[in-house]
Amino acid sequence: MANSATTKYQDVYTQIRGFISSEKWPLGGTIPSENDLVDYFNVSRITVRSALRLLSDDGLIVRKRGKGTVVTSSMPQAENCFESLTQKIIQNGDIPSSIILDFQKITNDNHTNHFNQGEKLYFVKRLRKVNDKPYLISNAFVSYKHAFGLSKNYFSEDGSNQSIIFILNEKFDIDFKKNSQFICAETLSSDDSLVLNKDSGIPCLAHECLLFNHTNELILVDKNITFNTIKLDQELE
Repeated sequence: MANSATTKYQDVYTQIRGFISSEKWPLGGTIPSENDLVDYFNVSRITVRSALRLLSDDGLIVRKRGKGTVVTSSMPQAENCFESLTQKIIQNGDIPSSIILDFQKITNDNHTNHFNQGEKLYFVKRLRKVNDKPYLISNAFVSYKHAFGLSKNYFSEDGSNQSIIFILNEKFDIDFKKNSQFICAETLSSDDSLVLNKDSGIPCLAHECLLFNHTNELILVDKNITFNTIKLDQELE
């Protein structure tokens, strides 16, 4: 039988996550104080703190001195490049979907600094959604020689085939050994602002994820245009 205290803080966690996902408590805003949450949910302070700790671990909120607890994301982020954002969204009880905005074979001409200039690449631009709401724009550059034959037909609008990591692993037998992630500030382009339903020119984050195979060859650069991200370098043993 489940412990009632455990059930209570999980219920509070789920309800607050719903408020954040629905933007009742919007990104960048502060959530009610612990005292207010205790009164609102009619639970103990320990229960509220346990729920807030889970939300913080998911990257949804952060405590800021002098400001309170701030909403930092509308959905938990994948913790590293090896972790599928699709699966992370599903695990949190939400529904992922995606739309291909562009798919083409290109010759790298200053499209990305990470691959060699002149190298043949696949370019895949997608809108990633959570519960049918725009979440981020993915600009993926894939090594042509390692994923020869890649086409837009490999990608689905729902299910596990939304994950480009899953596709490269399952369809092209590519195992990833190492990843690096980078963050830089940008301003939202007019084209991307229309897709994300945001104002053009506002600050955003470019989150670049680089994935390498077991021989340290660069296979994938996935540049996500979003408003929340992390930086992490990791190597699998």
